[in-house]
Amino acid sequence: MDGKILDLFMKENDAWDDLISRQCKEIPQLEQMISTIFSRKKNIDEDVTASMDLLRNEMHLQQSQMSEIRQHLAQQQDLLAVERKGDRYPVQTLMSQNALRERIRDAERKFLDLKCNYLNYLASAV
Repeated sequence: MDGKILDLFMKENDAWDDLISRQCKEIPQLEQMISTIFSRKKNIDEDVTASMDLLRNEMHLQQSQMSEIRQHLAQQQDLLAVERKGDRYPVQTLMSQNALRERIRDAERKFLDLKCNYLNYLASAV
C-alpha cells in the first residue's frame, strides 16, 4: 500500500484516539455534575432515581466501549506500522481500517445521543 495512504490512516487514527480520549474524560465529569445536582435535593422520586441509574449505566457502558475502541485503534496502528514494512496484505489493512472507522462512528453517535439524553434529563429534572 502507498506510504502516503498509510500515513493518512495513522493520522486519522491519532485524531480518532484524541477525540475518544476527550470524550472518555467528559463522561466522569457529566456523572459528577448529575451527582452534585441531585445531592442537593432532599426528596428524590423513585422514577428520578431509576432514571439517574439508567443514565449512569449508559455512561459506564459508553466508557467501556470507548476503552475497547482505543485498544483496537492501538492494534490498528501496529498493523499499519507492519504494513509500512510490507509484511501485510494491503486489502486486509484497508478492510480493518474501514471496520474500525465504522465502529468509531457508531461510538461517536452513541456518545452524542447519550450526551443529548443527559442534557435533556437535566433540563427536565432540575
